[in-house]
Amino acid sequence: MHELGILRHIVKTVNRVAQDNGIRLVRHIALAVGESSGFVPRYLTRLFPVAADAFPALQGTELRIHIVPGAGLVIREIGY
Repeated sequence: MHELGILRHIVKTVNRVAQDNGIRLVRHIALAVGESSGFVPRYLTRLFPVAADAFPALQGTELRIHIVPGAGLVIREIGY
């Protein structure tokens, strides 16, 4: 299950962006997940609170997943 590893990388990146921009609370993160990326969307959703737990700015953040053609995974939007 590589979803937790990628989620940890995502939350660290989003937390850094939030800190650099004086954002105290991130309301949502929108991910574009390639349909052949190998990531299982329901695992991403279930594991997100575990990955985000150590970051106060991400407490209660909603993870929005959009399935797209291809094999990539991209942060599409950070809502604050």
